[in-house]
Amino acid sequence: MSSEPASGDTVARSQPGTADRGQVLTLAGLSALYVGFGMTMGVIQGGFPTVMRAAGMSIGSAGWLFALYLPFGVAFLWSPLVDRWKPPVLTPRIGWIVPLQILAALVVGAVAFMEGAPIALLFALGFLVACAMATMDIALDGLAVDLVEPSWRPNAAAAKLAALSIGAMIGTGAFVALFQSMGWRPIFLCLAAGLLLLALPVLSLIPAERALPSRGEGAASSGKASLTRILAEPQQRKRLILLTFACCVIFPLSGLNRLMLVDLGLPVETIGWVVGTMGPVAMFVTALVSMPLMHRMGLAGALVAFTALGLLALAAMAVGFRAVSPAAAITGTILAGAAVSGIYVALTARILGWAVGRQPATDYAVFYGIGRLASTIVMIAAAQFIAHLGWLLFYGLGALALVAVFGLVRGPVSEET
Repeated sequence: MSSEPASGDTVARSQPGTADRGQVLTLAGLSALYVGFGMTMGVIQGGFPTVMRAAGMSIGSAGWLFALYLPFGVAFLWSPLVDRWKPPVLTPRIGWIVPLQILAALVVGAVAFMEGAPIALLFALGFLVACAMATMDIALDGLAVDLVEPSWRPNAAAAKLAALSIGAMIGTGAFVALFQSMGWRPIFLCLAAGLLLLALPVLSLIPAERALPSRGEGAASSGKASLTRILAEPQQRKRLILLTFACCVIFPLSGLNRLMLVDLGLPVETIGWVVGTMGPVAMFVTALVSMPLMHRMGLAGALVAFTALGLLALAAMAVGFRAVSPAAAITGTILAGAAVSGIYVALTARILGWAVGRQPATDYAVFYGIGRLASTIVMIAAAQFIAHLGWLLFYGLGALALVAVFGLVRGPVSEET
């Protein structure tokens, strides 16, 4: 990997007296967009599948709804364009972010007036929103790599989780709980308005991005494509493989649990208000706890703590389902989300370092996107597995896989990069 300093590092050194204040403002601007991203992801990942499962859709069919998540996994295929092409409006990164967020908001607003439209059309529009938000996220992550100092990366990872948890509280909590009472049009109009408002704070980061040193016209397009180059470098290839394996384990263990609660007989309103609200709250608390935890114990030490929490959560969910105990199952579901979030905070903090170089948006998208793609495929497959073999075996195998993840990724997470 290139040893050149991160762009954010350069800016911080040029203004040492305002570095901390500048980093706080940077995290605030980035976090607003991550709230909108988390809200959209929440609707796709936790909102629709839960509502449709409660309406009688089979667990296998509900699992296929996660296909809307696929653009977030394959966005790395067009991520080089985000690094290479500078939009004619605003700054290179923000010029991508704002128009794409507006596009997503307009499509969501259009869906508000399409209740009863053919499922194929609604799915296509949802896919368009997912593509727009996935591409926006590439530019957003590239902006984070550029502007966040190395010493602030754990804080940035925790702030991202906190923002995503707030968005998830809306997308998986309020959306599910209020869908019946508010109705189709009002709830989608609220989502669209939220996306528009959350695009405004990033405009304050335009001066900071303009102050970044130029990478040169040929920098982003020189050398091999990012995925090819990462696969060609032994250390980067090992990191990518281990990260992908970790994602394939942790995301299905947290993403399918609302379907388990439906199978247990909980009303969808309860799932929306209790799990859809308390789950993101637990993620938010995890974000707050993870910052001092990572500074005090290091990334590897935080990984130990959150892996232990994950095993406890799996045990609670298995006991809750076996004993038909909603309290235990809900507690386990909430703790599982917190544990997976904590594990991913440590991984995200490390990815920010691994992606520093000539193509930060592209490299970050490869690390992040391959894991998303693989975990989405595994999540769809896991839903089919559960339909035939049941939740208890799923959680038992999940516990073994989580222990394996800890053993394999602890070393790379401990690296000084």
